[in-house]
Amino acid sequence: MAQDDFARRLHDEVRQWEADGLVSADQAEAIRGRYASDDAPASGSAIGNRVVSIIAVMGTVLIGLGIIVFFAANWSEIPKLVKLAMMVVGTPAVYAIGWFVGYRFDYPRIGIAIILLGAIAFGASIHLIAQTYHVPVNHPALVPLWFLGVIPLAYITRSRPMLGLSIILFLAAAGFRAQVWVPDIGAEDMFFTIPGLLVLGAFLFAAGRSHARFSDTRMFARMYDLAGLIVVSAAMYFFSFSEMWEQIDRHAPNFPSLGVEFWLVVGFVGAAAVGAILVAGWRDRRSGSHQIWWEAGAVSAMGVVAVVMWLGLAFGGKWLWWVFNLVMLAGILGMIAAGYRWNRAYLINLAVPIFAITLFTRYFEFGFGLLGQSVAFIVAGVILLAGGFGMEYLRRRLVRRMRDSEAAT
Repeated sequence: MAQDDFARRLHDEVRQWEADGLVSADQAEAIRGRYASDDAPASGSAIGNRVVSIIAVMGTVLIGLGIIVFFAANWSEIPKLVKLAMMVVGTPAVYAIGWFVGYRFDYPRIGIAIILLGAIAFGASIHLIAQTYHVPVNHPALVPLWFLGVIPLAYITRSRPMLGLSIILFLAAAGFRAQVWVPDIGAEDMFFTIPGLLVLGAFLFAAGRSHARFSDTRMFARMYDLAGLIVVSAAMYFFSFSEMWEQIDRHAPNFPSLGVEFWLVVGFVGAAAVGAILVAGWRDRRSGSHQIWWEAGAVSAMGVVAVVMWLGLAFGGKWLWWVFNLVMLAGILGMIAAGYRWNRAYLINLAVPIFAITLFTRYFEFGFGLLGQSVAFIVAGVILLAGGFGMEYLRRRLVRRMRDSEAAT
């Protein structure tokens, strides 16, 4: 597994060394040339390994769902001691099988998939045991416990699927803890907590940037980046609707009493995001790279926008939806510029669909009021086809230019 990963990661490593000023362009080319003979077989092997990993993970998820459904359907008929025994013994047994398959029998991708099944079984065990003792399934402590039990496995196994599950559980844990964070506000006031999601997204993005500075964790950087940017974009997207701001104006702006734990968590996560960016800057202190300033600026902008969101919610103003649409557009352009500047094609690939979704949402929000229904559908279809073609052409052109410039160096 290490041999396959080395050939696949070498190109990214050398590009990062060159960007950080650790090696010159000639030295980078010499390193690539030294291992050029391994590139072709490694590429094919990487594709095959990726397919194996995907199939194994899909099988793991299906098995996990089947086990959960089976026990949920027959749970009342199983004695309590047998339930506890299955939960306490079953999950470690799955972990042990995954370890033997992956590291004793040398099938690492299958072994990691089995360990992922153990992580799913661990979460099911927590909820089923809680149900045995009449603890509500949506208790705010259950998913955080599941997350804390899974996140170490992502780093021990160096598994991206395991990290993906951990990130999902991290965000889900925040959602379940919201019952404690905001106990005294109604459903109509829940949008006061959405800026907190933006802070969580900023933390995930900052964590990705700090992970990118260490060779042992660089493989996780992109997942953190994408998760953070998607969460931030979702929060911004919600605040881009004019109807939401009209609803806020119709009611007397009255900032609800959010729980102390909410502000403590937001402050802690915000401080952790700052700390992660400081770690990235510390790692870049001798490289002469200016990438850290882009990243620090992005995290700072996310924090400022979160504060502006709360101020807007407290004082109202229908015109604020224009502000958030412009800020979202600026963020999309910033992602494209950063992707082009630092050869990060995934930033462009993410920015384009976010822009498309925002643009088409604004059309459907206002187009039906200005045009007849049939005409609006026709125009929308034309815009979708033409816009989709144009954005895909622009995306391909930018990515091709990035690759050409990378090859030229």
